[in-house]
Amino acid sequence: MPKRKRSWINFDKTIAGVNVTERGPQSFSKGFKIGPFRFTINGRKSGIRASIGVPGTGISKRNIKLKDF
Repeated sequence: MPKRKRSWINFDKTIAGVNVTERGPQSFSKGFKIGPFRFTINGRKSGIRASIGVPGTGISKRNIKLKDF
């Protein structure tokens, strides 16, 4: 497998929930809070994943598979 060409300068910015890198848009994320819990949904080419956490405590469950593409 050939090695992927990497750029010298990395660009990674989230604009209105869309993660944009030097290779273009990569994923879309949306977070919302219900009671003491914070829910985040992230969609990209590989599928849709979610995370649940309690803000300010460091307690969270990440990479919950919702749908694979």
